[in-house]
Amino acid sequence: MKGMWLSSHMSDPVDEEQDPESSSETVPEEPPTPEQRIEALEAELAEAKKDLLYRQAEIQNALSQVAKTRSEGVRYGASGLARRIVGAVENLERALDHVDQDAEDSLSTGIRMLYSEIMSSLTAEGVEKVETVGNLFDPARMEAIATIPPSEEFPSGHVASELEPGWMLRDRVLKVARVVVTSDDS
Repeated sequence: MKGMWLSSHMSDPVDEEQDPESSSETVPEEPPTPEQRIEALEAELAEAKKDLLYRQAEIQNALSQVAKTRSEGVRYGASGLARRIVGAVENLERALDHVDQDAEDSLSTGIRMLYSEIMSSLTAEGVEKVETVGNLFDPARMEAIATIPPSEEFPSGHVASELEPGWMLRDRVLKVARVVVTSDDS
């Protein structure tokens, strides 16, 4: 160990022309004046205020994003259930197509009551059928399955018939309507 210290210091070249006192002399920095210190502190304060405002804005944005997500969850959270119920409602409609409207038997009455109750519950929750026949074709809510030539009753670009109903939950599509559209190109 002893020789190691000596050899490591001996390998450093020593400049003999350099004045040993001048190398150890460093000009001490003057301490900042009170005005300079105040300026520096004011700059730090301004930066800290800017950083604080930025962080407050980030927090506010995060809170509003959480509120939006929560609101959408409450508003559209039942879309999966509504989509499944809509399928059952369509089956009830098919059953009603085979039931005489004037029939007073308990099965026919029960199907009509069940359909009416489910439809009023869906409407109360914001689920409604898409109105299609006679309206202008809307590709966001409808899917054109076929096209036919236009007529006086159904001008070009309008829905002539509905093959399957479409459903909306408030302003979102639950199920697109499958329709026949009039077109000059057909």
